[in-house]
Amino acid sequence: MMRLITILFIFLISCNESQDLLNQFTDNSYVYTIDDFKNINLKIGEKYDNSDLPYSNSVYWGFWKDKDADEGSARFQSLSGSVGGMRDFEIRFYNSHEEAINHGQKYAENASGENAVLTKKKSLWPIGIKNRRTSGGPDGSPLPKYGGYVVYSNFILLCEGVNLEQSIKTCSKIIFELNKN
Repeated sequence: MMRLITILFIFLISCNESQDLLNQFTDNSYVYTIDDFKNINLKIGEKYDNSDLPYSNSVYWGFWKDKDADEGSARFQSLSGSVGGMRDFEIRFYNSHEEAINHGQKYAENASGENAVLTKKKSLWPIGIKNRRTSGGPDGSPLPKYGGYVVYSNFILLCEGVNLEQSIKTCSKIIFELNKN
């Protein structure tokens, strides 16, 4: 009986945790704009020239206040200290979810994760590359700031994290906040 209770408890905890994370690919059929992000107090750091990013409508780099920002932050780990409660994101807007996946996914994969390309010469889309890396490699080389990304409705969101799981957690927080409004 005790074993059954333990199994049920673990199951309930794991179900609750999974509700806090989005799937990496989700379409809710809503078309988002940068104004939706500004409404949740995303601070725009830069609007990138997206003319060489196929099918994209616009691309922004910005910051959002997250009380748990130090957890899983590549910058936090490389600097061994607080990042001031801020997370930064790169948001790439497309006309639809299908366009984001079909035309943007390979660029997002190239710019994030453990195999992120962090040099202009080798990157598929080098605009904003300086904001996609952080210091702290074993030989002083740059590390990827974005451990992964999500494709949500009509945008691709590159999110801070040391790995895909941490990045999806970070992406989930801002998207859940976005959908409250």
